[in-house]
Amino acid sequence: MEDTSFAESPDGPAAALPPREAWRRKMRDDVLDAARAMAAERGWDSVSLSQVASRAEVSRPTVYKEFGSRGGLSQALVRREAERFLGGVDRALRQPAPSAPDALTTAILYALREARENVLVASVVKAARAGTDSLLPYLTARSEPVVAGARLLVRSWCQTHYRQFDTVRTDQAADVVVRLTLSHIVLPPPEHSLRESAELITAAALGVLARATDPSAP
Repeated sequence: MEDTSFAESPDGPAAALPPREAWRRKMRDDVLDAARAMAAERGWDSVSLSQVASRAEVSRPTVYKEFGSRGGLSQALVRREAERFLGGVDRALRQPAPSAPDALTTAILYALREARENVLVASVVKAARAGTDSLLPYLTARSEPVVAGARLLVRSWCQTHYRQFDTVRTDQAADVVVRLTLSHIVLPPPEHSLRESAELITAAALGVLARATDPSAP
């Protein structure tokens, strides 16, 4: 039986992909799956493109052609992980909840739990604490895709649920949520449960929204 791959179309039912494009997408996923597994097993710093290519059963030039460099593969790996991660956060934010703060706490709790249970994130964080993993900047310091994506997601949610506040205030609250959540993922407070951390982050964001302003301040 002929193996036919399909892609989603915004205009209707899924359309069949040309064989070359179907192969490329599968190859890309296979390489990213191999890179993810190896990074989780041994830390990204000890993984080479040749090793990833061998595990994915493709040639090294093929990996270079698709991703450009080891840095390009790092970025693609984190981008795919971020899309999955942020998709889960978005679904958590949309779940029915007694109040907006409850919904925010639930989403933050999801993020903290997912980061703890995600083998790649756990491996990166563990290695970073020892000062050895080069994937951490893609998860934290560099704006794309994790930080900027999370900020846009939380900002949109805040603007929808706290319309009484201006966009400056909701942007600041979203920034607090993202920064504190990332901080708790990388360096979790040992004395806090995940729920306590989520509740504290929510309280901090609500404090930003509700804080009094001095009209005479510059």
